Amino acid sequence: MMDWKGHKCVSCHKVFKEGDDIVVCPECGAPYHRACYAAEGRCVFSAKHGGEFEYIPPEAKPDVNAGGPVCPVCHTQNPPDALFCERCGQPVRPGMAPYHAPEYAPHYAAPDQNGTDAFRNGQYSQETVMTQLHLAKEYDGIATQDWMTYIGNSAPYYLYQFQRMNESGRKTSFCWSALFIPEYYFFYRGMWGWGLLALAVSLFGSLPLVLTVASMTGAAWAAGISVSALNVLTGVCGLLGWGGRIAACLFAFYLFRQSAAKKMHAMRETAADEDGYHDVLRRKGGPSVAVTVFVVVLTMLASVALYLWAGPEQMMMLIYG
Repeated sequence: MMDWKGHKCVSCHKVFKEGDDIVVCPECGAPYHRACYAAEGRCVFSAKHGGEFEYIPPEAKPDVNAGGPVCPVCHTQNPPDALFCERCGQPVRPGMAPYHAPEYAPHYAAPDQNGTDAFRNGQYSQETVMTQLHLAKEYDGIATQDWMTYIGNSAPYYLYQFQRMNESGRKTSFCWSALFIPEYYFFYRGMWGWGLLALAVSLFGSLPLVLTVASMTGAAWAAGISVSALNVLTGVCGLLGWGGRIAACLFAFYLFRQSAAKKMHAMRETAADEDGYHDVLRRKGGPSVAVTVFVVVLTMLASVALYLWAGPEQMMMLIYG
């Protein structure tokens, strides 16, 4: 049996001491204090289980965190000079206010052992979120706390997705909003270029319907369109549309992460000082509701314009069925 003395618990990151009750994950061999493993309810590397992953302990080192501040949220021992918890990103110095999600934000609980996400009670449960997500100190060179400020109400959910990317090494995840309404999702999250691309694909996907109705109503310009050509165009547009939706669904969180990180780095470079940087994060962060509403209205007007362009008869069919 391996001697874990001098190594760290993968949950609380405290160095094991003589007499500690230590257990290891039966799947990968990661070491825990028995109490820490019971509190986690699962291995922190459970997302990697089932493959060839095996926990390889780093070289035993002296406890450099001895005497450092203990996080008031996840109770991790941090380095003496730390301002924020290395595990969950919470402030660890007296007088620094912890992060609280607004009361109207949906509650998010980390996945249980079956991988199920839970939303309940109408607000975030801070203890559940911050102790189970195993958040890193920073993502893409940006402090976790700054990500929380920039993202807004959905920060725990997005940071959980980022952490899963880091642990698995994958860029894919699953975003329902990006699957069903990709153009509006991208605009809502401030990704203008991807939003325009998704909107163009969506408008192109409606072209076969416009041509079909124009042909059925006898529009002169559509008289030469054959049924076979319409069928081929419908199939192509359908494949393009669903291919785009699936790609958006799988890469939405990764694309947001890249886009947001680029913007936040630019904000820091142009800010006069740290206070100015955080003020810009608060003002420019969060979802773009007004822009999304504008795009929705613009899309509706563009759809009406397409029908008018196809012929007045189409507008009559659109209005009266």
